[in-house]
Order: sequence, then C-alpha cells, then structure tokens
Amino acid sequence: MDLRLCFENKAGVSIDDTGAFKHYAGNYLAGFDVEWAGSVSIPHLEKKTPNMEPLWQVRIENASPACRDYLCEYLTRNPMCGYFVHVYECHHGKIDAKIF
Repeated sequence: MDLRLCFENKAGVSIDDTGAFKHYAGNYLAGFDVEWAGSVSIPHLEKKTPNMEPLWQVRIENASPACRDYLCEYLTRNPMCGYFVHVYECHHGKIDAKIF
C-alpha cells in the first residue's frame, strides 16, 4: 500500500514557500521514508477549515501495515504545529481511503 499525507494549515498559519515546507515536513517526519508530492485538493467535507486552498502532500510508497500503524500513532502523540494532517491509504485500482 501507499500512504498519502496532506497538510491543512490551521488559522493564521501558512507556509507558501515550497522549499520551506518541504524542510518543515521532512524534519517532522524524520524516520519515515517520505517523498515530496507537491500540492493537492481534498474533498471539502474532509477538511477541518473552510479555506479552499490546496494542501501540501507527501507520500510513503510501499508502506507496510506496521509503518501505517506507527505513523498514525506518531501523529496522534506528536501533532504537527500549525497543521492538521490527513492520511490516506492508497491501493492500486481502488479509491483512496482516509485513515487519519
């Protein structure tokens, strides 16, 4: 499975510079094998804020179930400052399922 993490900024927080956010997300997710994936829009009903801006995203390809479970546990005990993190589990040929 692949995992896709999308970062929704909280009110008053926004990093508009790609390089700066790549660095911030890379440090936050150190220890996970993440690949930068640019920006994406997610369904409005899945967001926590009303803004219509695209979200930054990273991917973890070929993740094991243990990696998925540890990632969700890590995000729960160590929330990212200034951002809500949405996690989608992706399987080829199926619609991505939001898991966090």
